Amino acid sequence: MKTPTTKTNGLRHELFDAEVLSAAGEAEPAPNARTTNWFRAVRTGFHAQPFTTAEVARIAASYRVDGRRLLGVYDDDAPAPSLDPSIPVATFAEFNKTLNTGAGRMLESHLITVVTVRPSHRRRGILRRMMTDSLDRARAAGLPMAALTATEGTIYGRFGFGPATTLDTVRVDVKGGLPVVAKPEGTVIAVDPSALVELAPSLFEAFHAAHRGSIGRQHAYTLRATGRLGPEEAKDDPALRAAVYLDADGVPRGFLTYAFAGWEKSPLTMDVRDLVATTAAARRELWRYLGAHDLIERVVYGAAAPDDPLPWSLDDPRRVAVTETEDLLWLRILDVPAALGAREYIADGSLRLRITDPQGYTTGSYKLVVDGRVGCVETEPDDSQPADLELDIALLSSLYLGGTGVRTLAEAGRLRAASDEAVDRAARLLDLPGAPYAINGF
Repeated sequence: MKTPTTKTNGLRHELFDAEVLSAAGEAEPAPNARTTNWFRAVRTGFHAQPFTTAEVARIAASYRVDGRRLLGVYDDDAPAPSLDPSIPVATFAEFNKTLNTGAGRMLESHLITVVTVRPSHRRRGILRRMMTDSLDRARAAGLPMAALTATEGTIYGRFGFGPATTLDTVRVDVKGGLPVVAKPEGTVIAVDPSALVELAPSLFEAFHAAHRGSIGRQHAYTLRATGRLGPEEAKDDPALRAAVYLDADGVPRGFLTYAFAGWEKSPLTMDVRDLVATTAAARRELWRYLGAHDLIERVVYGAAAPDDPLPWSLDDPRRVAVTETEDLLWLRILDVPAALGAREYIADGSLRLRITDPQGYTTGSYKLVVDGRVGCVETEPDDSQPADLELDIALLSSLYLGGTGVRTLAEAGRLRAASDEAVDRAARLLDLPGAPYAINGF
């Protein structure tokens, strides 16, 4: 890829691909200096120890599989004795994956990740420039949706992003086993993590097709499932264990990766790294398997759905405690007609929307018409027709997957409605049953 380079306010912005080179006489490929320095800035930004050269090479190779584009911002004129100016003062990355918008419909989306700005360079418009340029590239490519996961909840609303899915962390008491009420079905087998190299991505694709809100997985998830990446370090994970659920016909329908938290932890705990189930029985049986480990008293899982049926699967629902609820996926609609036209609906009707957008991409009036549960959006040429709802693009993005209800936002005073009837009509059109479920960070 040709490296686009621009300069703003004395800072150089460079967009490039991660590069891993095979050096003569070297057993492992090595990243080039620009890629190494970019990762050094990322690790510093997230308060982590620097990767080794081998770790950078492993992660960079996985980035290339995903087609990630890396952005570094460089201060070539930083005064001595500043850090080497070849180490970026800000980082950003982007790549494309599909979003399940409901009923198995897939929307190609623009994903944004690893955003950092060095403390010495804050409040200089760097984040705004990186974000605006990235969203401009997405729109130019015809992508109607952008997405990210946020470490802080107050940063991205000003760019039109709204939280769209949540995850629960659950703590499950498995002392004496996990008493699942339903009779056992199929079987769970222990496997070496390396056996998941093809199985993990194929099972995830089946999960992805079945769950509204799911976002396509990057290659790093396969590396983690097979023990090639640890939870914090980019090297082999010897503590990882794995299991696969087979249905009555011997067909794999789910997998599990997990690790013992250590003898020093009390109560003795197993941490679930990944759990992908394509059927309800697969999910129940993988949990039954987790509860069958000798000596283990607690299992912790950080990616449970808000409406996870696990408590109802047990004879004592109090064994499951939700210890934390966090937003995961933040969405940003870039093209209202294309995004709403790709969405699931469960009722017919029409709705006039007036949208404000801090970047101006989607500001305007629209008419949504749902017929046969298929949405069609017309852009209104003027604002002469009264709107049923007036809201900003971040709120429409939060409503998009049905994880937030129209009435909730109306009662919170976040949107303006022409009437109570308009709120009811909007709720019938935009609300969806069940919670959207995304399990991938990125």
